[in-house]
Amino acid sequence: MKFDLVELKKITLLYVEDEEMIRTQTVSMFENLFKKTYVGTNGSEGLQLFNKNKNEIDIVISDINMPELSGLEMVEEIHKINIKVPIILTTAYTDEEYLLKSLELNIYKYITKPLKIKDLTINIIEAVKKYNAEKKLTKTAKNLASQNTIVQNELSQLQDDVLVNKKEMELQKHIINDYISYLKIDKNGIIKHISKKFSSLYGYTKQEILEQHVTILSDNNSFIQKKFLEAIKKKTVINFTTTFNTKADNKLLFACELFPLYESNDGMVSGYDLYQDIYIS
Repeated sequence: MKFDLVELKKITLLYVEDEEMIRTQTVSMFENLFKKTYVGTNGSEGLQLFNKNKNEIDIVISDINMPELSGLEMVEEIHKINIKVPIILTTAYTDEEYLLKSLELNIYKYITKPLKIKDLTINIIEAVKKYNAEKKLTKTAKNLASQNTIVQNELSQLQDDVLVNKKEMELQKHIINDYISYLKIDKNGIIKHISKKFSSLYGYTKQEILEQHVTILSDNNSFIQKKFLEAIKKKTVINFTTTFNTKADNKLLFACELFPLYESNDGMVSGYDLYQDIYIS
């Protein structure tokens, strides 16, 4: 692969390595290749650097065996801040336990030492490109989701004879399905439809979650009910942030958009569209 130096100079990375000689040699090369390199000497320091510079960092490269906080422990904490940032782990050992844990944490790459800078750089470029492409698609999908719901409400309320391009609408639905956690809920709070992204985040299949009450996903049921009532009262989109529970009982913090839907004949609320995205502070 031929390196695009312009693209390399757009990448900011966090490099965490406790062995001084390896760290010094690698950082000297990174600083010539990339826009900026934040350097941590252990997992605890790496976590502090990520938390302080999370809006800049495009990728994390870290050793596994480190004092104070191991690479895997650091990754678990980083995922609480940004679950989507790509992470490459390096180690001098091919330990099966580390490998299995890396797979569980959805690590982009697991590389054994000694590091080959060319191969590592190729992996960094590929990971960052994928990360940026997904961020862009997710943003596009959110915009399309909002536009799609607004159009549907206007059509039902005004009973307009607007002709909608079916092909474009289908494309929008596919993008929403793949990149946005989406639920369609009836007026009684029963889940009627979910997207693929919802299933991947929550771990539920359609068979397991459809026809269940939406409160199955939350410990804060009174808060959710209040948001439904607020949407009805204000007759507009309600934005809020709250924690939802996955099938495995993990808690994920979501930024949510709740759209009330209306019957075309009487103006009564018929249900809700709920769009969610992992909240990154």
